[in-house]
Amino acid sequence: MDSDTVSGIIWGAALLGIALWAFFARYRRGHRFERLQTTELFSEYFQGKLSVDDLDRRIRKMAGRHFIQGPQFYSLAAAAFQSAADAARPADEKKLLNLFAALRHKFGLPDRYQTEGWRAGRE
Repeated sequence: MDSDTVSGIIWGAALLGIALWAFFARYRRGHRFERLQTTELFSEYFQGKLSVDDLDRRIRKMAGRHFIQGPQFYSLAAAAFQSAADAARPADEKKLLNLFAALRHKFGLPDRYQTEGWRAGRE
C-alpha cells in the first residue's frame, strides 16, 4: 500500500469517529432534556398546576413512546411523588396519592409493590 491509501484510511476513520461522537453527544443531550422536562412537568402536576390530561398531552408531545414506557419514566414519576410527599402536610397525602394513582392509570405504570408481593416465595 502506498502512503496515500494509508492516510486516506486514517482520515476516514478519524472522520467516522468524529461523526459517531457528535451523534451520541446529540442523542445524550436529547435524553437529558427529556428527563429534565419530565421532572419539571411532574413537579407542576403534583403541585396541582396541571391536570393529568394536560400532563399526558405535553409529555407525549415531548417524549417518545420508548421513553414513556421505560423504567426511567416510572422512576421519575415516583421520585417526583416522593419529593412532593416530603414537602406536603400530612393532610395533603391523600390528595397526592390520588394524583399518583391517576398518573399510574393514565400512563399504564405498574404498581411495583403489588407485583413484588405476589412473587413465589414471598408469602
